Amino acid sequence: MNAKLTDDAVAGLPLSLGRAELLEEIMSTPVLDDRPIRSREPRRRTRWLVPAAAAVVVAALALGTARWAGDDPAPAADRSAPVMSMPAVANGYVVLDAPGWTMVARHADEGRGEMSYENGDQYLELMWGLPEDYDGYVEDRRHIVRPAADGAPIQILGLGAQMWAYSPDDHTAIREVDAGQWIEFRGEGMDEAGYLALLGQLRAVDEAEFDAMLPEEFVTGAERNDTVDTILDEIDAASDGPLLPEGVDRASITSDQVDDYQLGSEISGQVACAWLGEYAAAEEAGDQGRMDAAAAALNSSHDWPVLHRMDDRGYFPEVLWMYAQQVADAGTLPEDYQNGLGC
Repeated sequence: MNAKLTDDAVAGLPLSLGRAELLEEIMSTPVLDDRPIRSREPRRRTRWLVPAAAAVVVAALALGTARWAGDDPAPAADRSAPVMSMPAVANGYVVLDAPGWTMVARHADEGRGEMSYENGDQYLELMWGLPEDYDGYVEDRRHIVRPAADGAPIQILGLGAQMWAYSPDDHTAIREVDAGQWIEFRGEGMDEAGYLALLGQLRAVDEAEFDAMLPEEFVTGAERNDTVDTILDEIDAASDGPLLPEGVDRASITSDQVDDYQLGSEISGQVACAWLGEYAAAEEAGDQGRMDAAAAALNSSHDWPVLHRMDDRGYFPEVLWMYAQQVADAGTLPEDYQNGLGC
């Protein structure tokens, strides 16, 4: 068992994973859905990217009677801005053209996603979703203030948005639906005037320009295939047996993520999912030999280089190792592993 995770933590799944961070964030964190764990850690600040294993707890509170209220909003800055013609924003292709700011995390999946920028102790996070989610998120944000109220009208990237203040240096705004998505912008560590000024330095770009502006450690479209091949080759080298179960094609293991953490999560997760699925099929068939081979393949995940590169930045490796250990030690499939790994 990995030293970072105790038997109590295993027994407590799915609620124990990420409990410490969840307790800090639970009253200010929305949940997009039950996607696999994609958080990039460690980070002190409030994140939208919470562990999926705790998502059910967050959802129960966020959608129930436990609404939150921020501090009184900061005094209003000048929110007037001309309505400008802007290109449609799609797939979260928005860049922050401001000195000192760096993209540090991004995850996108089926029309939803998150992206984070940092500048010292200041943060800007973008979260986007599908049109059918828009009204629910706006209604949720209306409860940031008491009594619940619409946000202050502002313009972001040439389109109307509503802004609320959690505190004098923590603001969020939701932009209206455009090109099949809405976007929320949360800025921390700056007053309202600074937040509005920062929003004015956002640009909508196409995929090619977005790729060109990615930080060096991120993966561009041109680099993606080679990066995926390298990850799979490393996993293969760390395994005593085949990379994948019979009938699973290596070419089926893919990812379109640009964040190296998210890409590593998806690739390693797909390999683990294939072996967990093989274990389930072998167990149903009563084939102990196949079960043993699948368990050995999963146990080799402790040596997968990609997971060790990711381990100090997020929960995903710990979850995968926990599942592998449960199969190896108890000979049972982990409950709800499909949600935990995104199978």
